[in-house]
Amino acid sequence: MNLLPVLTWSVWFSPLLDDYRTFKGESKLPVYECDKVKVQTKHGHVRPLGRANREISFSAWQMAHAVVKADCAREQNPRRLAVAAIGFLLEHVHLFDWRYENELRLSAGMSDYYADFTNTSLAGRVAQGMALLFLEEQGYAYVGRFSEVKAKLKKTGTTPAREPDFIVENGKGKRALAEAKGAFLKPNATCNIKGTLGDALEQLDGWDRYITPQPIKNFAIGTFLREVKDPFGEPSLLAFVDPEPGEPERRIEIPSDAVRRANYASWLALMGFDDVAQRLRTGDGSPRRRTVQLIKLHGRSYVVAIAWIQPWVSRQSLDAEFWRFIGDWPHPFWPPSRNGVWVQLFGLDLEVVRALEPADSGLMSLNPYERREIFSEVDGGIFYGSVFSDGSLLGELRITRFDGPIIPRFGHPIVESIEVYL
Repeated sequence: MNLLPVLTWSVWFSPLLDDYRTFKGESKLPVYECDKVKVQTKHGHVRPLGRANREISFSAWQMAHAVVKADCAREQNPRRLAVAAIGFLLEHVHLFDWRYENELRLSAGMSDYYADFTNTSLAGRVAQGMALLFLEEQGYAYVGRFSEVKAKLKKTGTTPAREPDFIVENGKGKRALAEAKGAFLKPNATCNIKGTLGDALEQLDGWDRYITPQPIKNFAIGTFLREVKDPFGEPSLLAFVDPEPGEPERRIEIPSDAVRRANYASWLALMGFDDVAQRLRTGDGSPRRRTVQLIKLHGRSYVVAIAWIQPWVSRQSLDAEFWRFIGDWPHPFWPPSRNGVWVQLFGLDLEVVRALEPADSGLMSLNPYERREIFSEVDGGIFYGSVFSDGSLLGELRITRFDGPIIPRFGHPIVESIEVYL
């Protein structure tokens, strides 16, 4: 194997990796519930905000997981999904100051660090991720892009011109619609909570009256992030409105498993199983036997795919070949960096994968899992990451010791190979 690209990559990206190693903070955001009437009335006021109704706590990994999950719902191209995920973790980790005592803050100067278009786009991505974190706390484990689910409906007459970002579902099959918006605020700027939530409500308006089973909520969610040392009296915050649905007008039926199919199709595409994702989206095709990689963490087993490796390894040599790559790395170049090998993984609970084995899928038999951050010592290294309630996993395996059972041929591996029908 040609070592020059590996060593060159490791040196050239070392400043970036220093930032990446800090990606293990924890933070929170206060949550404010606003009144729909005040938001939509011309002369209504949402301020003073008063005390927060609640707060959501999260780690950097959980925030990244939520942003990636939102990206997955938006895109269908698996290559673009992987780039989006890695891009958020590596390119934008410096955006946030995780040491701030009260709530999540942008690092100094980050509110206008990017050009206007990029800033708006990135703020929107972060806002969608924070909205999914908020919805996770409300019990909504499964997320589908509304436009994807809507595309499979039989059109009956006119429908609203605008549409929400997401349709979400909890473990009891109850659904809600959600629209997420947000902004990065310059110092001393007043965030336009009323206007932002009002626009989100307009985007939600009407769909709850047309689809069945009828959604039980319409969530308009805004995330507003401030810089550290911003002297303005309000904190970084998340604000929302969740009005009850209107009276039904028309019955456009959404199949019972549509949201779960969309949820897992997007994540499986991210993992590289684009044929499985296509089968879930269209209902065409049958599972086939394939070899996958499995990692065990805190008593659960996860099918995993490699997204990125530091130092560099080409996409063509990932997964099963990577473990052979570790064992065959020639000395004295091992380890390839003083910090060992860092492997970023996307994963899915094995129980979910098993539920996909029947041709008609058994997704409706699943119950949500516990959302949690994972820190786990494994033979030869450490795993950091996040598991969401749909069983999806995002994390990093840091292999720092190379005299232990690293790869399958050494026995008792960190990662093992199994066969599944998928």
